[in-house]
Amino acid sequence: MNRKFLNVILFFIITFCNYNFAGAFNMDVKTYNLENGATVKYVYRSSIPIVYITVLIPASPLDEEKPSQAYLTAKLLTHGTKSSSAKDIEDAIDFLAISIEKKVTADFTALTLSTTKRHLMEAVNLFFDILKNPTFPEEEFKKELSILENSLRQMEKEPSYIALKNFLKALFGEHPYGRPVEGDAELLKDLKREDIVNFYEKFYKPDKMIFSIVGDISEKELEEILQKHIKEWRGNTPKRAISKPQFTKREKPLEIFVKREDLTQSTIVLGFEGISREDQDYYAFSVMNYLLGGGGLTSRLARSVREEQGLAYSIYSVFAPYLMPGDFHIEVKTKAENTKRVIQMIVKEIERMKKDEVTDEELRDAKSFLIGSFPLRIDTMKKISEFLSVVEFYGLGDDYIAKYPEYIERVTKADIKRVADRFLNTDSYIVVIVGKNP
Repeated sequence: MNRKFLNVILFFIITFCNYNFAGAFNMDVKTYNLENGATVKYVYRSSIPIVYITVLIPASPLDEEKPSQAYLTAKLLTHGTKSSSAKDIEDAIDFLAISIEKKVTADFTALTLSTTKRHLMEAVNLFFDILKNPTFPEEEFKKELSILENSLRQMEKEPSYIALKNFLKALFGEHPYGRPVEGDAELLKDLKREDIVNFYEKFYKPDKMIFSIVGDISEKELEEILQKHIKEWRGNTPKRAISKPQFTKREKPLEIFVKREDLTQSTIVLGFEGISREDQDYYAFSVMNYLLGGGGLTSRLARSVREEQGLAYSIYSVFAPYLMPGDFHIEVKTKAENTKRVIQMIVKEIERMKKDEVTDEELRDAKSFLIGSFPLRIDTMKKISEFLSVVEFYGLGDDYIAKYPEYIERVTKADIKRVADRFLNTDSYIVVIVGKNP
C-alpha cells in the first residue's frame, strides 16, 4: 500500500471526523460538586432513549497490599449484595436488558452502567446496590480466583504477553506499574476473601468518586438519583500512599531473551521510560509517537520495516501516560533469522527521530489525524460517559475537549526533536525477545 493511497484514506477519515466537530467540541457538561466529596458530570442527550452512568474509583494496583486485589474486588461486585445473590443479579441484568462493565487500569477502577430509559430507575437501583452493598461471598471468591488463575496461565503462553510482562518488570521493578493489573498466577494462592473485603472497605468511598451521567435523563431525574443514591452516602478514603517509579540508570541496553523452541518467529518489545499524563510534553510526545510507530501504516517504522524491507506484518509503538511516568515501547513480530536486523532498524529510526527534525508534511499529517480522529473518542454516549470521568480524574479541565486541537496545533518540529532526545535514549533501552534465537 503506497503513501499516496494512505493519505487518501487519511483525508476521508479526517473529513468524516470534522463533520462531527461541532457536537464534539461544544459539549454542554454540567458539574456538581457534592458535600460528601463526590463529583458528578452530566450531559443531556435525547437522540436515543439510553442512559450511561460511569463511576470512577481511585483504586488500582497502586493501592494493593497483594496483587490482584483491585482486579478481583471490581470483578466480584456483581456476585452478591446484602439483598441479592449472584444469581439474582444475573437474572435482573438479563431481565432489564442492561449491562454493567468493570474496568481496572493502572491508576483507577471504573464501572459503567448502560440502560434503556424505560428501565432507568430499576437499573440505577441495582447499580448502586452493587456499588454500595457487595458481600463478596466465599464461594464466589473461590470461583473467580480459579477463573483468573486459568486465564493468567493461558495468557502466559502468548509471546506478546510474555514479552510485555518481562519488559514492564525490567523497567519498573517492584513498582505496581511493573505488573499486569490482573496480577500474577503464582501469587494468587496468597489471596484471601478478607483481602478483597478490606480493599473494598478502604477505597470504595464516595468522597473521591467521579460519576458521569450521560443520555436521555432530565435534570429532575438526575436530582432524584443524586438524592437517593449519592448525596447521603458518606465515607472517606485515606490519601493514596503511592510512590513514583524508580528507574534504573543503565550505561548500555538491557537485552532479555525468553527461549521458545516452538516458535518460528520472534516477538520483540523494545522500549523506555515513558511520560506522565500531567507532563507538559504530553502533546509533543503524542505527535512524536504517531510519527514513529503509532500512526499505523503511515508511521516511519511501518514504512521502513514493513513496507520497504518486508520484515514484519505489523510494527507499532504505544505509550502509557499514567499519574506517574509510564512506559513507551515498540512491538514487532518477525522471522527468527531477522531478529537482530529488525532491532537494528528500530534503533536506527529512533536515532533519526532524535537527530533530524520531522518534515513539514509529516507534522501536518500527524496533527490532522490526531485532531481529526479525536471526535471518535467521544462519538457515542458510552464513550462520553467514560471519557468525562477520566478527564476529571487527571485534572485536564472542563475545557479539555474544546482545547485539544489547540494543544496539538502548538506542537513544533523542535518540540518533537526535544521530546525524542529527552525520552528515547538509545544507549539504555530495554529489549525483550521471545523466540528461538536472540
